[in-house]
Formats: sequence, C-alpha cells, structure tokens
Amino acid sequence: MSNFMFLKGFPEFAELTEYCEDAETFVLSKPILSAISARNALEFVIKYIYKAKAGYLPSHASLFELIDSYEISNFINDQVIKDSLHYIRILGNNAAHNNKIKSSEALLGLENLHFFVGEILILLGKITDYPTFDKNSIGRSTSEKPVEVKKVEVKGEAEKVFAEGIKKDKTLSVERPAYMSEANTRKLLIDLYLKEAGWDVCEQEDVCVPGKAGIEIKVLGMPNETGEGFCDYVLYGRDGLPLAIVEAKKTSVSPEKGRHQVELYGKCMQAKYGYVPVLYYTNGYSIKIIDGIYPDRELMAYHTLVELELLLQRRKRGKITDLRIRDEITNRPYQKMAITSICEHFNANNRRGLLVMATGTGKTRVAISLVDVLTRHNWIKNVLFLADRTSLVKQAKKNFVKLMPDMTVCELSGSGEKDLNARLMFSTYQTMINCIDGDDKTFSTGRFDLIIIDEAHRSIFKKYSSIFAYYDSLLIGLTATPRDQVDANTYKIFGCESGIPNFSYDLNEAVHDGYLVPYRETLERSTTILERGILYSELSEEEKEEYEEKLFDEYGEEVGSSSIFRAVYNKSTCNRVLEVLMKEGLKIENGDKLGKTIIFAYNHKHAQMIVECFHNLYPSKGHDFCRLIDNYETYADDLIVKFETDPDFQIAVSVDMLDTGIDVPAVLNLVFFKPVKSYIKFMQMIGRGTRLCPDVFGPGKDKTEFLIFDWCHNFKFFSIPENRQQGGKAAISVTQRLFELRLDILQELQRFEQQAIPFNKDFYDKLKPMLIETIRAVRNNSSRISVRQAMAYLDKYADESVWQCISPVNAKEIKLHIAPLVEDAEKDNPYTKAFDCKMLFIELDILLSGGIARSKRDIAAIRLIAKFLLTKATIPQIMEKAQRLKEAESERFWAEPSFEKVEKLRMDIRDLMKFLDDSESITYLTDFKDEEIEVESSGAGLFDIRTYREKVIDYLAEHSDNPVISKIKNLEQLVPSDLEELEDILWNELGTKNDYIKTTKTENLAVFIRSLVGLSQQAINEKFGEYLNETVLNAQQQEFVKMIISYVNENGDIETEDLLNTSPFDDQDLLELFGEKLKILSHIVNTMHQVVQVAA
Repeated sequence: MSNFMFLKGFPEFAELTEYCEDAETFVLSKPILSAISARNALEFVIKYIYKAKAGYLPSHASLFELIDSYEISNFINDQVIKDSLHYIRILGNNAAHNNKIKSSEALLGLENLHFFVGEILILLGKITDYPTFDKNSIGRSTSEKPVEVKKVEVKGEAEKVFAEGIKKDKTLSVERPAYMSEANTRKLLIDLYLKEAGWDVCEQEDVCVPGKAGIEIKVLGMPNETGEGFCDYVLYGRDGLPLAIVEAKKTSVSPEKGRHQVELYGKCMQAKYGYVPVLYYTNGYSIKIIDGIYPDRELMAYHTLVELELLLQRRKRGKITDLRIRDEITNRPYQKMAITSICEHFNANNRRGLLVMATGTGKTRVAISLVDVLTRHNWIKNVLFLADRTSLVKQAKKNFVKLMPDMTVCELSGSGEKDLNARLMFSTYQTMINCIDGDDKTFSTGRFDLIIIDEAHRSIFKKYSSIFAYYDSLLIGLTATPRDQVDANTYKIFGCESGIPNFSYDLNEAVHDGYLVPYRETLERSTTILERGILYSELSEEEKEEYEEKLFDEYGEEVGSSSIFRAVYNKSTCNRVLEVLMKEGLKIENGDKLGKTIIFAYNHKHAQMIVECFHNLYPSKGHDFCRLIDNYETYADDLIVKFETDPDFQIAVSVDMLDTGIDVPAVLNLVFFKPVKSYIKFMQMIGRGTRLCPDVFGPGKDKTEFLIFDWCHNFKFFSIPENRQQGGKAAISVTQRLFELRLDILQELQRFEQQAIPFNKDFYDKLKPMLIETIRAVRNNSSRISVRQAMAYLDKYADESVWQCISPVNAKEIKLHIAPLVEDAEKDNPYTKAFDCKMLFIELDILLSGGIARSKRDIAAIRLIAKFLLTKATIPQIMEKAQRLKEAESERFWAEPSFEKVEKLRMDIRDLMKFLDDSESITYLTDFKDEEIEVESSGAGLFDIRTYREKVIDYLAEHSDNPVISKIKNLEQLVPSDLEELEDILWNELGTKNDYIKTTKTENLAVFIRSLVGLSQQAINEKFGEYLNETVLNAQQQEFVKMIISYVNENGDIETEDLLNTSPFDDQDLLELFGEKLKILSHIVNTMHQVVQVAA
C-alpha cells in the first residue's frame, strides 16, 4: 500500500497525487526519477501556499526563491523543516542535471515530502491524520515512465481549497518527526556541499571507494588507548589513495576544535601512504583548509577531485626563479619591477598582492606578464579577470588575446557561446556573482588559480566580497587610486600594511619619466549663473516672463546654483562652455580641428542639452562630431570604440561611462562641466588625458600635454587637503537602508515610555517578527556564498529569543553582517521604497528627538511628491486619497507631527507612489542670458614676484629643448662651452651670481640644473637598461638602483662616498645586497657623476 493513500479521494489534488506516487514508485529502482517527482510535488504545494498567502504568484520566481520568500518563511516557523524542504529541492536539481542520486538520498527526500504533504492536508482540513511513513511497504518497481521537472500552474479547485484553508495569518505549527533532528540535517547539508563539489558520499562506513567520499574511515596510530580514530570523511582519488580528510564538529563549537584532531588523522595517513592528504576542518558554518603549502585559510566550499589532485601536486612546485619578462608585453623598467615584486611576494608564501599604478601606465600589460611568468613556472593554469563594466572586460580580453594568443579565452559577460573550460576567463563582477550564487554553481571553488581584479577598491569588496571568499585562488589587485587614497581595508584585504602596496608607480613619477603627459594648465572658468544661480531681479523683462511662468511658484525670486543642471537646465550656459572649448581647446590638423575632447556632464538631460546646443551652434560640423555616451545608449560600448577610432567623432559628452578605465590616447581636452566630490574619481577622470599619443598633431608631432577646463571649481575644492580624504560610508542599497531604519525604530520602541503608548507598542509587536522573518529568509538562501560567510550571525538572530531586547551591540552586528545581505522580497516599486525611506527617517527623527529638525529635507520632498500626485487626480486611486495627499502637502500637518500620524499617513498613501514616473520628473528648460566671468587665478599677476629659484624653474620649463639642458637630462658628457652657457643663463639672464649663491650651496651649475630637471627616463633605459630590462638585478637590487636615481633627481649628483655616509643608503650592507654585482652599482654611480664634471 502506498504511503500517500491519504491523498486518494481528492480529485483537486490529482496532479499532486501523481507526483507523490511517482516519487515513491521509483525511489528504489530509479532514484533520479524519484527525486525529480518529489521536487515537482514540493513545487506544487509551495506555489499553492504562496498564492494563498500573497494573493498572487511571481511569474519568474524559482522554487528556491519561493521557499525563501517572506510568505513561506512566515508560514513555516521551524528552520529544520525548511531545511528538509531545501533538501528535496536540491536533490531534485541534482537529479535534473544527471548527477548520481542514491536510493537512500531519494528515500529521505520522499520521507520529508510525506511529512510535509500530510501536515498540509491536515491544515487544509481535508484529513485529521495520516499514516506513519513505512519504508518496508515500498517495492522496487520495474515500470517505465518519463519523468521531468514540470512547470506547476496554480488553478482550479485546488487553488480555492488552499485559499480557504490557509489564511494570511495561519502558520504551520507542528512537531517535527524524530528522524528530522538538527544534527542529522546539518550532516545532510555537509553531504550536499560535498556533492556540490562532485563528491558522492558512501553509505557504508569505513569503506574506501576510488573517486568517492568515504565516511567514518578508521585510522591507526592515534594517541589514545586503542590507537584508533575515525575520520568523518575521507575523499579518495581515482587510484583509491586519500586526497583529503574532513573533520566536522558541532555548530556550537569553533572549527579550530577539530584542527589538531584532523592533523593527527593526517599523520596516521602519512604513516600508511607516505604523505599527508589535504586537511579540512569545519563546524558547518566555517570550512578551513590545511593544504601543506600555505597557512590555514577559510573556504566557502570543498574542492573537486581534480582540484585536490592539483593541490597535492603543487606541494612539489619550485620557487619562481626565471624572471625573464617578454619585452613585447612589458618593456618598461617600472613594469618589470612590479612583476618582480609580486613574484617574490608569492615566493614568500603570500597569496594576495596589490599593485598601485597610475592610469595609463599599463596595469593590464603588467597583469599579462604576470600570467606569462606564473604559467611558465606551472604556478597557474586558469585565470579570471574581473572588471566592473563590460567595456573594460572587452578591452582587457582584447589585450590578452593579442599578447597571449595560444591560451583559450572566454568572455563570460559577453554574448554568444561560452567556453566554460577556457583558461582565460573575463567577466564583470555581477555576471560572476550570478555564476556562484545559485543552486547550480557554474564553477567550483578551485576553478581558477589566479584572479586579477581591475580597479580594486573598497566598494568592490563591499559589494562582491563573496566572489573572493568562494574562489580559492591567488589574488592580484590593480588600482590607479593614489596609494595615500587607497583605504586601509583594501590594504588589509591584500595583506599589505596601510599605505604600502607591493609596488606603486604614481602619476608624478610617470609624467617625470616620460610615460604619461601632464596637463598644460587648468583653465578655471565660470559663468554668472553657475556661480550665483538665477536672480529674478537681474533678468530682462522678457526673461522675467519666462521665469514667472516656469520657476516662480517653485523657487520664488532666486534659483540657487545647486539647482542648475539638476532641475533647471539653461541653454545659454551650455553655449558659453562650448564656445570657450571651440575657441581655446587644443586643436589638430594645423589648428583647423578641435582635438578629441571629453565633456563630463551632470546627468543624462544635461548631456542631451550639451549635444543639442553644439549642433545648433556648429551645424556644419556634422551629426557625429559631438555625441552622447552614457548608459541610456543601447550600444554605448560600441560608441566608445567609435570615439577612439572615428576621426569625425571628436567630442564625447559623458555621464559616468568615460570617467574611468577607458583608453583613448588622442584625448587633448577635458571639460569638467560638473562638480566631483571623490578625489579618487577626480584623479581617474584626469587620467583620461594623460596617455601618450604619437603623431596626434601630425607626423612627428607627438602629444606632450593636454588641457583641462574646470567650470565647477573642482581644482579649488581639492586644493583643500580635507576634501581629498576618502572618508564616510560606502553607498548602500535602498533595501538595506529600509531594513536598518526599521531596526533603529525597533530599538527606540523598546523603551518603557514608547511601550506605554498603545499604537507604538502595537507597531513594535508587528515590526519585530517582520525583521526576524527577513533574517530567516536570508539565512535560508544558503547557496549564496555571502550568506554562508555570515551564517553564524544569521543563526543567532534567526532565534526569536535574542530579540527580547536588542542592544546597541546586537544592532551593530546585524547592520554589519546581515543588513548588506537583505534583498527586496516584496519587489516594491522603487519610488515606494524611496518614499518609505523618507517617511521612516522622519519617524525615527521624531522618536529620537521629539521633533523633525534632522528630517526637514525629507519632509520637503514628501510635500513636493504629494503636490505632484494631486496633479493626477483623474486616476481613481489618487482621487480616493486626495484628502490625505492634501494633508501631506500642507504645512499644518507637519507643524506638530507624531510617530502615529506619520506612520498612518505612510500606510495610507505609499501605494500611490507607483504613479510616479522617471519621465515625469520635474525639470525646467530655460534660456536666460549667461556670461563668462573672471575666476580668481593663482598666477603671479602684473609684477614678477617670483624668487630666483622660481625664475630658473620657469625658464627650464619653457626651454626644455635647450641643447645644454638636454645633455644634462640625457646623461651626456658636458664640455667647457656648456658650462659657459649655463653661467650666462644663471648669472646674467635670470639674475646675478650672488642670487645663485643665496639660492643654493651647489657650486656645480650642471648639478643644480639636474636637481631641477631630473634625468630622462629614456636616457636611464639606454644607459642602464641592460641591468633593469634583463633582470640581471633582483627586485631588491633594482629598488636600490631606483633609490639612487631618485636621489640624483632630487640632489643633482651622487658619488661613491654618498652610498656609505648618506641616508637612505648608509643603513644598507652593499656587499651583502649586491655581492659580485657590486661592480654594476659602481658603474651606475660613476656614470651619473662623471657626465656633469667639466675639466678645467
């Protein structure tokens, strides 16, 4: 007799009955079919429950999302029961993907299904009891039937039965069966994690099966009375030899409690097999590994069989010793030093490294050379390159393909077929998150040997940290952020001391060495309207009419400058900016054509206006001369390529897309037509102009500089040191903000005085379970790697007893570890969420201070929203709530608001926010006359008040092509006539000999000049390149030579005695550092010294 006989006699459940009976029929003979049928049955029940609870069914929601939804989580209040349902789901997924399913696993899934379906029918009032599950009644069927994952549709009589039987406030409160204990469920989930990595777990204890995970494997040689021990799991290779041991401890204890135990098991295995397998120790929350190469580290998943074989093989790899670097990939000394530094860092058993290199200095090429060197030494095979935009991913892929053509490549975030076995994988962060945050993970934890992160900074690690937690790989971070602006947490992530990356090469160094170009000057400009806004009193009579019609009701007699190009868009201002650019910008083709230019705009509407104004002012230039590039463009990445290659496309108006990471060397003009508040971003934007570009002005006329037009006082803003500090919190999602606001409100409502107010206490009683269920929903999403990382905190705060009184420390833990994981379960309209944020902040302000001092801006926004919605009174829902909207708009309502009044208003009108629309945001197009105005300059003024030293520096800057100056920079030997020319310049043209003596103690004029102009990087490469380019010197020796060059650049000269008596050289043991290569050092020092000595 079937275990599901209790379903018979209910025709509305015929489909469910068929699924359950198939699951039982095939459980012993065809467990894969059984698991799929059980999953179908589970989906049937879950979908009908969800529809009954929510009133609708999401069209594309997966079974995973439905089980983890607020509705189902609130309905099933026992986490172990929910885990048992996830077991059915995961087992069905594994079966659908042709993974091997054991009869015992399918049988457990069937038993879980039997319990759940039986309890649901009791809840629906269809039965009063159901028989205990009887394994012995199940026969081995020989029948054949195609079983597939079905798409369950909610319809008919069954929908009516569920709707009537499961009310919105009803929950499943049942006693779980004895077999369904927390310990058993935890072990089952560990088994599933192993299965996720491709391991089939044996049923019989102490049995070695090649290629499988054995359980309770006996070892001899333990330090106890019997000398025996039993490994929880041993993962065996295809040859039957042990690859790894897993020691599992209770969730209530630290995983470290199993560390020594698994080490002892490893020694027992070593005595038998001659080596220690890879060792894992876990408490279910945390998995840690001892691989025999590196210190213990935490993992989020287990390795596959192939990956474990590779881990054991790598114990025999040697150091990275062959540091020959291919010139066709990287041929600059600083690039070679960066590569050498990382390789030596890896040799010292470090797994992560950080390179800080200015925009345009070839970070991607350095990464390619690193891959080349590490591959040559068999340190790596598979590489993942991550960037935050598809255009940057494509750009990196293009460079790798060009320079490493023999390696297979896949652009994961691109279109078309994907080679998931490719050795070089390129992806955006979001695409990679989607690959690992689901039931069917695209890649295993050890799939990549090296991950390269383009532009590594705090926001990347905050948002996508689960990628780096999941993959067990070497990690290289590349960033152009100045090293003093890289936050301490980023340094910590890469194992570096704050402010000390593995290698750095900044913008000033690159410009000085001739690898980047500087900006000639900053043309700081402004207009009357950008500076002061729009003043009604200063307008012409005609303009006043326009102002009264469009702006007076909203702004009164003055539109502040902060509203310009955010709400008020003025054509005349755009015209002035464009006219100055076309007149003063750097030009090509003998001055007839404006050079490539990027205009950084406020927003999409501002950018549109700039393009329209340009076409109106200069129609003869054609449609392609000035174009908009932002994320509103469907093929924006293609436009970026066109901007680089098309000679007709000269002005790109950008909203964020060209701020960072794009390489267009021919850019000659940058126009800052928006304020920038991030110094890091500001420097990256300037970096769009720093790249070298040969022949940009014509044959043999290379790019040597570029121009910056600053219309929004950015340089003035960042001239204040405090404005360059990158403090404050990183941006958080609206969903996270809502969760944190509700948590803060809950804390305030715990107070005695608030609990004494009936409305506030009632609100508290509803809010608390809502927050708990939100956390439980996150906790149930254990396939997300970020959730596994926070599981200890999720378990803690999923327990209702912890919420009796939330302390400040509790709240901090929740915000730090759980809030970033919260997702929008209700899928609210974004305007509704934004509205809730503003209203809840006002409520919190009232609870904290008894007033609304902190939330005045939010109140102003709410009043404006209400006013706007009242203009749509033809919509029935708005007309119905018109009186409430009038209250929200009125000053009277906000004169004495209370928590209760504001909350009731929020609930009454929040559903109306769906009638707001982006396309209807309130903006004003104007054309008030605007004029360029003088901006205070830091120049010398009418009189020359420069010091003698400043005069010399200015002269050298203007006469860099002077033959004698060139000889000094290029390490060419000086002759007496050169000295005479220097005396004429320094003692006659720029001042007197007495002026010179007062300025410097350096008697040698050439040395003084060299201390100001420095050495040419090209000359250094030619004179000393054989030492720096062919890695004759190691990284430490190269660094010492670089110190010598820096010393000469600063002081003008160096002698051998300086190496012994002068800082920073005198604390080095040169013989120990250079050994037999001391002659090379002596040659370098003597060369630099002798060329500036002129014989008498």
